[in-house]
Formats: sequence, structure tokens, C-alpha cells
Amino acid sequence: MANDMRKSQHLLPNEVLDLTEEIALVTPTDTPLITMLYAMGNVTSASDITVSWREKELNSTRTTAQLEGAESPDAIKSTRRMISNICQILTRSTAVSGTLAALNPYGIGDEFAAEVQDRLIELKRDTEHFVINGTKQEENVSTPRQMNGLLNLINSDNVVSTSALTPEDIESALEKMWNRGVSSNAIYAFVGAGVKKKINQFIKDDLFIKGTGTNTYGFQVDYITTDFGDCGIVLDRHMPDNTIMILDMSVVELSYLRAPKYEPLAKTGDYQKGQVIAEPTVKLKNTYAGAKVVISG
Repeated sequence: MANDMRKSQHLLPNEVLDLTEEIALVTPTDTPLITMLYAMGNVTSASDITVSWREKELNSTRTTAQLEGAESPDAIKSTRRMISNICQILTRSTAVSGTLAALNPYGIGDEFAAEVQDRLIELKRDTEHFVINGTKQEENVSTPRQMNGLLNLINSDNVVSTSALTPEDIESALEKMWNRGVSSNAIYAFVGAGVKKKINQFIKDDLFIKGTGTNTYGFQVDYITTDFGDCGIVLDRHMPDNTIMILDMSVVELSYLRAPKYEPLAKTGDYQKGQVIAEPTVKLKNTYAGAKVVISG
């Protein structure tokens, strides 16, 4: 990051400020999925409200043995299907009175810039929620449009249902991805706190010692390895309590029709007012490069 990057602390009246680089850095532990996409460079620009991409699947017909001198077999082709998602408008606004702005509270400084920074954190938090949980909705008179989250983009064939989570359930989910040819060093399982504790129970009885400090002990699973692939475990507070979402992050992409930015808003009194706004969507370029484990118990 360049040392002269413009930040919200540099806000000037009536100035539109690009916050793309700054949002990549804020609240990384609260938004691990989006932070990971920024770190991997999987952030692109969209050119329309509806973003479409093609998913290719190789022909499943197995090649047969051929006689010497035989004619070429009938032509076959790969299949492609169109998948789309919608860019969703996310915005947060703030206003600070002239008096409060003049006070420069101790430890805060520019009150308005501090409020804009908080709104930026909230914007990234909300983006993480919808990127995971969103349900696709076209805009109508009373309902704003909403993106499809990754949980709804994963192919329904790649779902494992269980009443009590076991290591075999996660292995089965990875196997479903493996059966579709997914092989990657960027596979991660995103889980909420409740599911993470259930995964930690896998090794609790082994009295796993964590760390080398005196009187330090605990049990924590960070990585799972199987015959069908390995995955890191990522704790994400925006995940549903009963679901594990496994993704090959190399084929996940965050796309913006409008990148995060600050915009000043018109005022009619003794205050400064502005908003942070973005219009993102998410792509899963191969719907089989993800899997879900849904726990009913």
C-alpha cells in the first residue's frame, strides 16, 4: 500500500473519495472471506447490474477402444450453462454537527472522519453477510435488488446433510468436490462459532496441547486433511449456525459495479453529512467448486 494513499481522515468538503484500498484493510477478522478475496486479488469491476458468467463441464462420455484404421467417432462437445448474479446497493450515511466537528474530541480528532471510518467498517461487514447469505431478488417497486450469496450459488448436488457432525461429513463434502475435478490449494471451510466448537470436539479427547507456554492448553482444529483434498478452517461470524461452507477460493470473485467510495451529501443546516456506498456482487465460477454440510442436530 502506498504511503500517500488517500484515507477517510483526508476528507474534504464536497469531495468524492475512492475507498477501495482502504476497505481491503478494515476489520479483517470480522470479514475473513472478503479480506481473503482482496488478498488474493479476486476483486474485479462489473459493467452491468446483472453479472453473468459461463460454467463449463467436460463431456462425461468415456472414450472407447478403437479398431485400427477405424473412422473417427462421432463428435462430442462440452456443455456450458449461463449463471448470473445481481449487484446490490449497500450504503451507510452519517452526519456530525458543526459544534461536534469543532470540538475534536480527545482520542478521536476529526469526529466526522471517524464516523465515516465506522460506516466503512459497517459497509464491509454487511457486504460479508450478503456475499455469504444473500438470496437473489430482482428489484421491484417496494423491494430492492439483492445478490445471491455463495451458499445459494453452490450446486445442490454438493450438499451433505447430517444430524450430528462427524469428520466423515466434511470428508464427504470434499469428496463431492473432488468427484467434479476440483483440486486446489485454496480450499477453505467457513464456519460459525457453534459449528467450530463441534469441529474442535473431534480432537478434544486427545487432550491436544496448544502452544509451548507454561499452563497453556486447549483444543483447536485449524486444518483438515483428507484423501479428497485439504481445507483450512475459517471462523466467520456471518455463517449460519448449522452450516459449513467449503469453497475453492481461487474461483470465487467479488465484483463491483460501484467500488466502495465516500460521497458528500447536501446539507441544509449546521452539520456535515456524507455516505459510504458500494454496489457489489459475488461470483462462484464453478458451482461444483463448493460444498455445504447442513447439520440438523
